[in-house]
Formats: sequence, C-alpha cells, structure tokens
Amino acid sequence: MRASRMLNLLTQLQVRGQLTARELADRLEVDERTVQRDVQALAAAGIPVRSVRGPAGGYRLEGGYRTRLNGVGPDEAAALAFLGLRGPADDLGLTGTVDTARTKVLASLTGEARQRAQRSADRFHLDPVRWYGRPEPTPCLADLAEAVWQDRRVRIGYVRRGTLAERTVDPLGLALAAGDWYLVALRDGQRRTYRVSRVRTVERLDEPVRRPADFVLAEAWAQARHEMETEHTCVEVTLRVATAALPRLRRVVAVEGQDRIDLTATGDEIELTVPFEGESWACTALLGLGPWVEVLAPASLRQRMAEQTRAAAARYQS
Repeated sequence: MRASRMLNLLTQLQVRGQLTARELADRLEVDERTVQRDVQALAAAGIPVRSVRGPAGGYRLEGGYRTRLNGVGPDEAAALAFLGLRGPADDLGLTGTVDTARTKVLASLTGEARQRAQRSADRFHLDPVRWYGRPEPTPCLADLAEAVWQDRRVRIGYVRRGTLAERTVDPLGLALAAGDWYLVALRDGQRRTYRVSRVRTVERLDEPVRRPADFVLAEAWAQARHEMETEHTCVEVTLRVATAALPRLRRVVAVEGQDRIDLTATGDEIELTVPFEGESWACTALLGLGPWVEVLAPASLRQRMAEQTRAAAARYQS
C-alpha cells in the first residue's frame, strides 16, 4: 500500500513539477505528516526529491528526474476508457482509479507530448448528460457492470409498462447515451436493450455469459439505437411556429426530422412540416409549446389540440 502511494507521489511530482505538502496530501488522500514521511523515505532511497521553502514552496524532483515505475495496473487499464468522463466514472465507482490512471499516463509522456495532452485537457471538456435534466437513478448499475466485467449471467427484475417482470439475460455491455445507461444483453439468444434505471433487482448466476464471437458493442449499440428511433410510425405535421421556439421544437420531433429545423431562421414565424412519433405524442409535445405554435395539418391533430386547449382553459376558469 505504501509503495503504491509513494509511486503515486512521484508521478504527481513528475506531472505537476512542484506541489505543496497540502496538495500532495489531498491528491493521495492522506495527511501532511504522511507525505513528509514518504518524501523522507524517498530521499533516503536516493530519489532526488527537493524541499522548497517559502510561501511558494513545496516538493519537486531535481535534475529532470523521471521515474520509469509508472506502469498502469490492471484496474487502471480497465478505467482508461473513462478518461475525461468524470460523471460516468462516478456512476461506476471508478473515480479514484481513473484519476490515478490519468496521472500515470501523463507521467509516461515526455516533452511536447505531455504538454499537448495537458493543453487538451485544459481546453476540452466532455459532458455526456443532456441539458435541463438529471439522470434517472440507477441503483443496480454497479451490479450490472460487475456482471458484464465478470461475464456472468444475471436474473433481473425489470419494470416494463408498469409491471415488474423477471428476465434471465446474458449481459454483453453497457452503453451511456444522453445521460442514461442501457444494458445490451441476450435473452433466449436474441439481442435486447434494457434501460438500467428500470432494473430493480440483479441476481448474479453462477453461469458464464454466452457471448457471440463476432459481438462488437459499438456496432450492437448503433443498431439498437437505430431500431429504437425508427420503431414508431411517424406522422407528418405542418406547423406555424415562432422562430424563438425552434430550439424547443427540435428537441421533440422525431430524429429524422431534426435536420429540417433551421435554428438560424429569421423573422417572427415560419411554416414547416416535421415528423412526430405518433399523433398522441405530437399533441403532448406541441401543447408544451403553448401559443408559440399552431398546427395546420393534419386536421385530426389540429382538432385534438383544440379540444385539449379548451379543456385546459375550462379547468383554470372554474
């Protein structure tokens, strides 16, 4: 444990150049006295750790010393996919491991390569969570991730259309999309996609996953996403809409219609025809835009909108 911590201390100094005892203590999750003892032990072992006094002081490595003991361990290697994705790493309980892996990767770089890596981290931030929303709770995510990692079949309790049902599945992988986690699995030999927030229980079975030899998670997820986006019969809706409401409209239309909405359009109003995933959803979504939108066609949707609007008005007049 101490050897791992001292190695981490060295890589921190190698990457950062100079750090105070307080900064090192925070990064290593120990107290300052422990940092001082570790530094003394390193110096006694011949490692050129220099103590710099004064308000801007701290510890640094002298003479361009570089440790070659910054190999990434198995757990850290597994966490490399989450570098720069703090939220998903937190979800999976990998925050500390990811931070350590990142430090070791940076420490292994030299000169311009390390400067460019740090420059990129300082200038680009990845946030996979959608706007104006919180991710749904996923209490079973860690158990599912462990089953995926260990290649073990699971029996899950899954809520579908308000009913809790049991499913025995072969978990193949987890995908994060717009802030929501999905489990890609096989059930009775057929690929299925389950929203992790709807999983209520997970029982890991002592049976290995039957993983297809040609399975590629990225390809399977792309296919599953395409199927989810196209499984509904779309209805074309002609609208008169205020240009100020176009960004909100774009978020509720069917995926294939999003490119029809020009967010740079000028003027007060425009007319356009866009697809929705069914007339019922179109009515619900467009009512949310209030007076900024008017349905011109189809007539059945226009009538439904009028009825819903009158019913809402009557409720507030009583």
